[in-house]
Amino acid sequence: MKEQDFTKIFADLERVEKELKKVGNNQEKRQACYERLLDLRKRMDRYVEHWLVFEEKINDLQEKYDFLLPDELPESFLQAFTSVMSETEGSYEQTPQPEKRGVTPMVLQVENEACIRSFRRGLGFLELAMMDEAITEFRQVVNQEPDLLLAHLCLGVAYAERGKADEAMRELRLVQALTQEPQTSAIVHNALGNLYADKEQYENALQEFEKVVELDPEFSVAYFNLGAVYYNLGHYEKSLAAFENVKKKFPRDWEVYFYLGKTYKKLDNDEAALINLLKASHLASHIPFVAFELGLLYDQLGEIRKALECYYKARKLFLEQEDQSIAGK
Repeated sequence: MKEQDFTKIFADLERVEKELKKVGNNQEKRQACYERLLDLRKRMDRYVEHWLVFEEKINDLQEKYDFLLPDELPESFLQAFTSVMSETEGSYEQTPQPEKRGVTPMVLQVENEACIRSFRRGLGFLELAMMDEAITEFRQVVNQEPDLLLAHLCLGVAYAERGKADEAMRELRLVQALTQEPQTSAIVHNALGNLYADKEQYENALQEFEKVVELDPEFSVAYFNLGAVYYNLGHYEKSLAAFENVKKKFPRDWEVYFYLGKTYKKLDNDEAALINLLKASHLASHIPFVAFELGLLYDQLGEIRKALECYYKARKLFLEQEDQSIAGK
């Protein structure tokens, strides 16, 4: 069960999504996409089955030998909640953990064992990006424990990731109205910001992300989100400042350099754009659109040979990904 297995599955999922956007009402092509999605789900289900067996075994051991493992949230909890940028090697070596940020780790204060199991399964599905399954588990929890704000928060984020904006807003606004804990509020505002950004309501998204960094200045992903929103609003100087802030915390994250390059390009600073896009290309040498964007810049600079090399590399990487997708069926 290697991390690259999940990375490949999610990459395949993104390709199917792009294909669905293109095929329109072509039933034959839509059917082919559905079959690919079914195959991806079967592959993911195998991992989930192993995980569920593991959880059941843990529960059996607790009952048999009379002990109770604390239900603290995993260290990756915040990343699962905030749609953090895809990890590359070393990208999050300096990610601050909750205890380093002056926050007590959240613990599930519930005695109902069935409820606890549903909650833990929901978290697992959330981490695996299986949102329908996560929603089912978290809904069971809030039905049994309606006063458990943490479950409403998880449910709201799962709805948001699933694209169910109205349901997500309902849960997140509930948590927002009842919590006074800054970190929880920051998570809520970040999720709301993502919902607005998905709707291209960038002014509303901007207000939410600004509130996040006000509540929790160490919430690094919010600065990335601010940079993206500023970029989409055409506020390139502010976008630049936000991305530069993120770069200090994640000096090996290719996406930061990629968007810094695009932002510098918008500001007509071709030299800085080139430096950052070259860094992104070095860190993400396997991603086609990074090579393509670098090619566009070389093209603009009149360096045609280098531009053609980048275009060729981008095409080659894209075809390799397509071949891997077909082979994985």
